Amino acid sequence: MKKTQRLVWVQAALLAALLSPTLLASEGGEGSDTFLGLPRWIWLWANLLLFLGVLGYFVVPPIRGFLETRAKGIREDLERSRQQRKDAENMKASLEGQIAELKQEMDEILRRAEADAHREREEILAQAELERERLLTRTQEEIRLRVDQAREELTAHTARIAADLARQQIQDEIEPSDLDRIFDDSVTRLEREVK
Repeated sequence: MKKTQRLVWVQAALLAALLSPTLLASEGGEGSDTFLGLPRWIWLWANLLLFLGVLGYFVVPPIRGFLETRAKGIREDLERSRQQRKDAENMKASLEGQIAELKQEMDEILRRAEADAHREREEILAQAELERERLLTRTQEEIRLRVDQAREELTAHTARIAADLARQQIQDEIEPSDLDRIFDDSVTRLEREVK
């Protein structure tokens, strides 16, 4: 029904509800039990039913509409809450997965760092051992060279001293011309032995 028709019906019902007790009272007086040939209690019940019908017709639909709208809003809120909860659980699972991945990555990085540190330590120790061996070899070679050089110098010095002594002895016993020849032969022989 249109709004205007409803308004007319509301006005008629209210007028009937207001006039019924007045008409009932004026018709028969105080002790009258009938109105327009019907018992008074029928009119009272008809008046009550008419009033309740008007209330039901005009008040119940807006209340029903309000309650249905509210129920629909509550259903939507519940659905939205379910969806948000589902999204939150998905996010939680995703974050837990990411945390687990990060933990695995950190563990892997720590393992690699430990392995790298161990390998680097071993490399440093190996390099130090090689350097020690190289220094030891070089030192031994240097010692050998110096010993050889000292032997050569000692041999040469001994040869000179021996030659000088021999020359001195020979000079005392041999002629100077024989001395030069013997000296040259001795130096030549010593040079061959040294080489």
